[in-house]
Formats: sequence, structure tokens, C-alpha cells
Amino acid sequence: MFRRLLRRLSTNAEGAVAACSSPSPSQPPRDNLFRRIADVGRPNLPLSPVLEQWAREGHTAKKDTLQAIVKKLVGLRRFAHALEVSFWMTDRRHLHLTAGDVAYRLELISKVHGLEKAVEYFGKVPKQLRKPQCYGSLLRCYVEAKDVEKAEQLFTEMEEMGMKSSYVYNWMMKLFLETGQLERVHAMFQDMKEKGVKPDMFSVESLLAAYIAAEDFEGVQKVLSKANPHEKLLSWHGYASSAKLLMESGMQGRAVMALLEAERRISPKNGKIAYSFLLHTYTDLGMCSEVERIWKVYKSKVPSCSSMYMSRISVLLKMNDIYGAEEALKECERVCVSYMDARLINLLVDAYCKEGLVEKAAALVDDAIKKGRTPYANTWYKLAGGFFMTGQVLKAVDMTRKALDSASPPWKPDLTNVLMSLDHFMDQKDVEAAEEMASMLQKLVPLTRDVYHSLLKTYVRAGKPVSDLLERMKKDGLEADEETDRILAGECE
Repeated sequence: MFRRLLRRLSTNAEGAVAACSSPSPSQPPRDNLFRRIADVGRPNLPLSPVLEQWAREGHTAKKDTLQAIVKKLVGLRRFAHALEVSFWMTDRRHLHLTAGDVAYRLELISKVHGLEKAVEYFGKVPKQLRKPQCYGSLLRCYVEAKDVEKAEQLFTEMEEMGMKSSYVYNWMMKLFLETGQLERVHAMFQDMKEKGVKPDMFSVESLLAAYIAAEDFEGVQKVLSKANPHEKLLSWHGYASSAKLLMESGMQGRAVMALLEAERRISPKNGKIAYSFLLHTYTDLGMCSEVERIWKVYKSKVPSCSSMYMSRISVLLKMNDIYGAEEALKECERVCVSYMDARLINLLVDAYCKEGLVEKAAALVDDAIKKGRTPYANTWYKLAGGFFMTGQVLKAVDMTRKALDSASPPWKPDLTNVLMSLDHFMDQKDVEAAEEMASMLQKLVPLTRDVYHSLLKTYVRAGKPVSDLLERMKKDGLEADEETDRILAGECE
């Protein structure tokens, strides 16, 4: 329950580091440099040719512009490119390196090259640049790597140097939350108060998350009762998470009050995620009327988007309201002009297939294709499962082929449909089709022992020699076992 808080703490803390690390740069202007960088789509391709070409053309690049580009690339999770621009900014353009640049760069190095390289870089930073934000970034690197020992050592050093702040304590509390050391979260919070460091929202919510994780109802109530509404030391998420635990303990009245308080704290900035959370929370609590009310409030306050319709359709399906989910999909198509999200289709495809309505699921996918939408690989895979469940093996095998053929990493299918397809090829003694499917699968995941066994059975049934297949199996680190011997024994029968 508290993992969402940890993710949110990490996201917000990243913003805090950026704010204290460097000037608040404006958004990247729509200039040629940013467009050229954006056009280098794949993160494994170097930016240096683009950056050097920009310089050769005689263009200039102000530091705040480059900093904004770095931040934008981080937002796009193109960390390697962000790091390359950061180094180019100071090494090639000779722009002044600040402690803020170092702090931001430390986190990027850790993400791209690992913790060890980040520590190595920190060791080379001139002492005059080792400001509190640099130590804070290094602490964050340790926390994200869950290196408790190194984080504690650095925390002690920072404390001895007088670098006490709620930011530093928050990262340590996050570390203890993630490593399940809940009592140490409480100890850290108490230490803050004793050392005169004023807790902020993240401190209080980390404390609350520790109580929630321990299912400590009294602790949760204590935090809620002491939280001064005017200080805003609890966000909508803190109240909403508390409500679920209070409801589970039978304190329905207090739970509803906490949910209403959560709703009052929603701002336009966090509207989508907050209303989505409340939709799911009220659904889990079986409060259907409140689900409908929150949906109406959301539509009156936040611009419609496909991600919110995903939440809407998900909760309707949780309530076994397939008709309502169908109507929500139609509404999304009407109100979301840019609606092209195949994930919405997947929700209904999955629901239809589980109910045995596979023909309806296939019709929905066909209709989406006619409207210019491209199904995901797992859309075809879900359809395959539906066709297998209803005994339509040929269609199921065809859908499995489509899924594997259209897929690309990092998608990894479970092997249920693949193995059933291979069983079909075994019955047909179709070695070529079985090998073709195995080849498509191998582009996504290593072939497992079960897959090789299915291939062996097909070879044996078809009367084909198996020596080459056994050699491939061995190269993949899979030695023959009892099942292999049993299958091969059928060759002599």
C-alpha cells in the first residue's frame, strides 16, 4: 500500500534535487538543437555527432537552455542522452560547472553506469563543489541501490558536517521503508524532532506509510489526528491510503472522513492520478455510489484523457459491469480526440475472453484496426487464450503466431499459449511450424526446457533425427533429463 508513496517521494525528491541543484531553467525552446536531439530516437545511439554538428554550424547554446534539455531528457527517461548533454555542456562548451550540475550528474551516472561509477565521480569532484546538494544526490544513489550500510555511513558524515535537512532524513526513511525496517522509520522521524529538523509532508507520509505497512491502526489514527489541516503535512494520498486500512479494521466512519479529506486536497496538478486512486479505492471498498460520484467530479474538474478512461473501465470490470465498460469505451472515443490507446481495447478483450466471449473480443480488435489503431502483441496473445479456451485451436494458433511475430522486447509472453500451439504442431507432426514458432519466441525469451521437450516430441512423432536439436538444447545450457530420455525412448517404439 505504501509503494505508491515511495514512488511519489522519489519523483518529488528528484524535482527537489533539480530545484536546489541548479537555476530554474525555462522549458526547452523549440529550437533546432532540441529537435535534433529528440530525433535521435534510440537511447543507445550517441548524441555526440548531433552536438558537434551543431557547434560546427556556429550555433551557440546558453547554459539554461542546455540544462532544460537535460531535464527534458530525464523526463523522457533518456538518461544516457541527458548525461551526454550534461558533460558536453561543460567539457566541450566550457560552461561553468556548478555544485548543482554535479548533483544532477551524479544521479545520471548512477542510473546509466551504476552506483560504483557515481561514487568514483564524486571522489574526483573538487572540494569547493562538494556542497550539500552533492552529498544529497550521492545519498539518493545509495538509497536507490538499497545500500543501507553506505547510506548510513554517508548520513552520519553529513550530520557531522552540519548538513541536516528534512530532505536527507526523508531519503533515509524511504530506504528503511523499502527494506522493511519499519521501526527505523519511526526512529528516524523521532531523531528529526530531537535534532530540531522540522518534518515536511514527505517525512509525515513516510511515518504514516510505516504504520500502514505494519497495519498499526492506532498509529495511523495518531498521525491523522495530529496532522494540522492548515499545515498540509498530509497529501490526498496519505489520507486515501489510511482510509483503506481504517475500512479494513471496521472503522468505516473514519475511513469515509479520510477519503473525503483526500478528495479536498486534490489539486489540478495531481488530479488524474488522485481521482484514479480514489476510483479504485472506492471500488475495492464496494462503495459503488461513491465510484460514480467521483467519476462525475473528475469529469467536471479535469480534462478527459484516455488514461482516466482506463481507470474507469478497470473499475467497471471489477464490478462485473461489462456493459458499463463498453459504454465507457464508446464515450472515450467521443470525447478523447487523440484516443489511440490500445490498452483500453486490451481491458475489454481480456474481460470478454475470460467470459468465453472470444468472438466479441475479436470483433472489437477488428473494429479498432479499421479505425487505424494497432493492437499490441499481448492483444493477440489474449485472443489466443480465448480461442484455446473455447476449443478453436486453429484460430488460437494463428493468434499466437501474430502475437510473437508483432512482439519486440521487453515484452515477454507467458508460455501457456505457445506450449499449446506446439502441442498442436506435435499432433500434426509439423516440425517446420513448430520450429518457426520457437524461432519467433527465441527473439523474445530464451527457450525453456518445456519448449525443447515439445519440439523433441514433434521431431519424434514426425520421425525426424533429433541430434541437432539436442545439441542446440545443450548449447542453451539445458542438459538432457529423465523427461528427455522418456521422449527419446518413443523413437524406438
